[in-house]
This record gives sequence, structure tokens and C-alpha cells, in this order.
Amino acid sequence: MVKKRLCSLLACFALALALPFAAFADMGPKPAVEVQTTGLSGDCWVTLLARETVIGPWHETDQGGVAAVEPEEAPVVEAFDAFEDPDGYHFLQWFDRVRDDAPATWSYMAPKHFKILFWFPESGSYAVTETLDRYAYSAVYRVDFSGFDPAAGEVQTVTARKNYDYAGEALGLAARFVLTLAVELVIALPFGYLKRQHLRVLLIANLATQLALNLALNLTTYYSGSLAMLLLYPLLELAVFIVEAVVFRLAFKPEGGKGHPVLYAFVANAASYAFGLWLGNLVPELF
Repeated sequence: MVKKRLCSLLACFALALALPFAAFADMGPKPAVEVQTTGLSGDCWVTLLARETVIGPWHETDQGGVAAVEPEEAPVVEAFDAFEDPDGYHFLQWFDRVRDDAPATWSYMAPKHFKILFWFPESGSYAVTETLDRYAYSAVYRVDFSGFDPAAGEVQTVTARKNYDYAGEALGLAARFVLTLAVELVIALPFGYLKRQHLRVLLIANLATQLALNLALNLTTYYSGSLAMLLLYPLLELAVFIVEAVVFRLAFKPEGGKGHPVLYAFVANAASYAFGLWLGNLVPELF
């Protein structure tokens, strides 16, 4: 009887995880590049020069019409369109104003390989970086303009450095790990698995599986974006449940007054999965 109930619970759990996410052709996050500056003075505009002449809705001027812009932005489009890159990179009509306190972000289908091009309206000069790559799904670069004189030359080369928030990602990983571990240990209390003979196995198993789970989620977000992470999350949680169910079944013998170890693994992981989804909506910065 117990086995039949467990099988039914596991079947429902697997079915719930297998339910497809609603997906639409143009929804969800897209690859992005954020350009930050420091030491910048005066008005400045920025664009990314791409290898391609067309990326999604972005295209070179001679590939179609010029995007509608405000009158004050028309000189910006003309300046970027007039720039001739020696390596054949192209202006695809994305541009933005940039300041030290206001980074510019190409947030919709940013190019994989590019150069960052700056234009200074006051001097009419340019600053351009070497060839860069979108090293993460949402890559961040910072350019230091300290000591830079826009009037020193028509085209000057500047250096862009990766400025991804690795510390923030590590903090988010640690916070998720601690919180989900706490949830699973709380669930262990009514099951009678917080005694000394059980606690060591619980801690080791949860430390291993939760650390692996959260690390995998972080790496997926870094390389493939948050939507891919959300799609992979239930499958990873299912894998964690299977591993923990096997470990707990081998380590714990069902005793009177205690819940079945496989049932505990099911309830604990279902709770941590639901908690993770709730936490992701409440504090998206953790993911």
C-alpha cells in the first residue's frame, strides 16, 4: 500500500515537472551587452559595431531604411554611419547616450562579436575599442576615460575590460544554497530525521546536491540566460530528488513514528523547488 502511494506521488511529481512552459517566438530574455564608463566628461554616444550587416531587426543603413529618430539624434546616426572601420565592422543603427552613472545596454539580440564605438558631439571625434566578444549571455564591459581627451585625435583607441558582477553572482548562489538547505532541514523535523544518526547523512547529501544544483543554475544563467535556467530548473530538481531518494533509502531504515525516507526526499525537494520559484519572483537578483 505504501509503495503504491509513493509511486502515485512520484508519478504526479514527474508529470508536474514535465508540463511544458508556455513559450512564444519572441518572448523571454535575449543576449545583451552593457557598456559602462568611468571618468567620462561631456556628452557622449555609444554603439556596437558588428561583423554582420543584419541581426534580427538591426541592420546596416544600406540594408534598409534608417530607423526613425528624434531630431537631436539625427547627427548621432549620421556620425556613426559615417565611421569606417578598418576591419569591416558595421553600424546597425543601435545607439544610446552613455554616462558614468547611466550605462548603455544593447538588450535585444546583441552581437556576439563587436567593437564599442563612442562619438563625442562637441569635438566630433571617435573612440573605439579592439574586437570584443559577448563572453556571457549578458556581458558587461567598462571603459575608463580617465585622462582621455576627446579632442586629441579624430579616432582614438580605448580599452574595454570585462566587468561582470561575479561577486554578486557568488552571493546569490550562496544565498540560494543556504535558504534551500534550510527548507529541506525544516521539512526533516516532522519526518523525524533531525536526530544525530540522521543529521550527518542529511547534511552531506544536501550539501552535495544543493551545491551542484545551484552551481548548475548559475552556469546556465551565465552562458544561456535566465529563460534557459527556468526551463532546466525542474529537470535538475528531479535529478536531485532521485539522488537523495536513493541515498536516504539506503541510509535510513523506515521506523515507527518516522516518515518513509523516499517520501521525505519527495516532500523536501518539492518544497525547495516551490520555494525557489517563489523566491525567484520575489527577489530576481538572487537568480
